Amino acid sequence: MKELVTLRGRRMCSLLGSRKILPLHCSICLSVLCLITGVGAREHRASPTVGSSGVIASAQSSLASGNPTEAIQVLSTHLQAHPKDTAARLLLGEAFTARRELGQAEQQYQEILKYAPDNYLALAGLGEIYDRAGDPAKAEAILAHAAKVSHGVPKVQTAWAVVLARLHRYSEASHALSEVPPPKSPEKRLSFHRLKASIAAGLVDPAGAAAEMENALALSPNQAGLQMATAAAETEAKHWERAAKLAGPLFARTHDPALGLMLLEAQLGSGDEIRHTLEQLRTLTLSQEQEVVFRQRLAEVLIAHERFSESADELKRAVELDPSRAEVRFNLALSQFKSGGLDDALATAESMQTTADSAELEDLIGDIQEARGDELSAVRSYQAAIALAPNEEKYRLSLAFDLIRHKSFEPARVVLTQAQESHSNSWRIQVALGMVEYFSGSAEEATKTLLNGAGMAPDPELALRYVGDVQMDESGPPNPAALTRLCEYGDAHSKSGMLQFYCAALLFRRDYLSNDRSHTEEILRRLNTATEKLPNEASPHCQLGKAYRWIERWQDALRESETCARMEPNSPDAHYRLAQIYQHLGQQHRSEQEMKLYQTASARLADENARRDETIKTFLYSIQGQAQDRK
Repeated sequence: MKELVTLRGRRMCSLLGSRKILPLHCSICLSVLCLITGVGAREHRASPTVGSSGVIASAQSSLASGNPTEAIQVLSTHLQAHPKDTAARLLLGEAFTARRELGQAEQQYQEILKYAPDNYLALAGLGEIYDRAGDPAKAEAILAHAAKVSHGVPKVQTAWAVVLARLHRYSEASHALSEVPPPKSPEKRLSFHRLKASIAAGLVDPAGAAAEMENALALSPNQAGLQMATAAAETEAKHWERAAKLAGPLFARTHDPALGLMLLEAQLGSGDEIRHTLEQLRTLTLSQEQEVVFRQRLAEVLIAHERFSESADELKRAVELDPSRAEVRFNLALSQFKSGGLDDALATAESMQTTADSAELEDLIGDIQEARGDELSAVRSYQAAIALAPNEEKYRLSLAFDLIRHKSFEPARVVLTQAQESHSNSWRIQVALGMVEYFSGSAEEATKTLLNGAGMAPDPELALRYVGDVQMDESGPPNPAALTRLCEYGDAHSKSGMLQFYCAALLFRRDYLSNDRSHTEEILRRLNTATEKLPNEASPHCQLGKAYRWIERWQDALRESETCARMEPNSPDAHYRLAQIYQHLGQQHRSEQEMKLYQTASARLADENARRDETIKTFLYSIQGQAQDRK
């Protein structure tokens, strides 16, 4: 499946209305400056200089009334006579900050630090100045020290967390706030929850971000901007009903396109009827440039929920408005392809070849031609994609996968071998080569190549599953290197029930063929673990039935074999084995019943070619799904 030329990362700014939806981790940090300011003299508990209380009270009153100039005059005069009055100088720094005279404010905090280097209030004020000046890294270093010497003063911890979040150091920001209680002031409490929502969003915890935004909204439930931000957070968390409940009234009141898209996504996610919302969105009054952007975003939302036919309608309108946008035409062809309109998709894609041809376009045309049943044209398009981007791995893989699909294994091997020359560290190419060897009948070479691929892969489980499949398909002793790798991975990844199964099943076959019962307990333990991890899989129960029968634990063998036959009723082997167990236990009638089921299942058993076709289909589905993440 191709990826859309996405617009998701762009701001929905004035093109779509007066409001903006910024990324949560960006917009919320901007709202918490009030949490930084005020970490100054008003919180200072140092003993004031004699006679300074009245001066500080007067300056605080001036600041509170919005007159920092007056506060500066009063404090400057006082400090001429009392230069080490820390409380007064902290307040003077705050007054200069209020007037945006950051250089003067910095001087005041630096003066304090000359004789009190661990004054966390001066450090915090200095950190705020550096942050406002656009140097968050310098601010963070100062605030980290302030947090340390303050021993966890909440406002200092919060100020530090703000800057850490701005630097995208979300885990550290979360830790900084871990023991900070929400402020008592409703305004600062609201900003505090928005900060925590920002951090949760940065940690890819959409549910946590939504919960914090709900906490903020509870403090100011009628604030439209806060409702909008909370709706966005709930949408990201896929809390569809709550998102729709928030976005619906806002969209009805404002007709804001961004809110309408949010409402549409929530309705799509919850399975609600979207026709009315879609009609409203399509009738919004926008300029031509605005409508092109809007139609693309609308199509993207629809595509995300696999509404390809509706998305094609939106993209067709966007193309009509601005035919010069190649990415819109590409997305139109892709949507038409995904909705089954193959002829329309081909016509759209081919119309771009003379003006905007690209490897991605040729690759898409190859997919369209393949779906239309024109194998030769598909191969030509995949080859054209390679010619346009010879260093791109994905286009060589597309051609190889198409050849594998049509069982042209030798040409596929040639394509992959050539790709290997320029992508020697590609695990996907190694895995594809390994499966070509397997489909060609060479299990030994397939296993070796697949193990190489597993060694290259950042997450080797998929490749190791193929190794397990290849080994399970053999009848002789398992490959020792494969067995060792499968068992090691299963031991290191306890949640991987399938790898535990492969390990146990292959250990059993090795020991069964050599009549070695010394590893019986290990085999049974691994198989029982696999049944727990894979509750919907018959294979672990089937193998347990074989193992228990081998060691003559007949009741256990009966239980597991009955489960195997129930979960896999079309398996001749399951019914034959169960018939033998019933016969051994003297249940002749049930044994005869199972033999009849065995004969029926054997008559339905697919031939070897059909089974291989299904294996090829499964391989292509899984490996092409992985290939969508390639860059």
